[in-house]
Amino acid sequence: MTAAKLRERITNNLLSEIEEMKFPSSSMLNRAEASLNGREALAGYAETLIEKLEATRFPSTDLLNRLNAVLGRLEQAEHQERERQAA
Repeated sequence: MTAAKLRERITNNLLSEIEEMKFPSSSMLNRAEASLNGREALAGYAETLIEKLEATRFPSTDLLNRLNAVLGRLEQAEHQERERQAA
């Protein structure tokens, strides 16, 4: 198995853990965010964070900041994809 496949497997496991946990640790979130590549991965992770925000009455500032950063990365990825399609 290639290193890329192993990394993908670990990342997928980590993302599954984050989805299941009510309050995932900052360490887990940091690792997941560092390994996200591509529009689909970013969109899926953003959806997970939004679900966590919607599940609590008073979301943490850290979670709001994380979502904002991920959405910024997603917007960049979408912009790059549009530019590639236009070229």
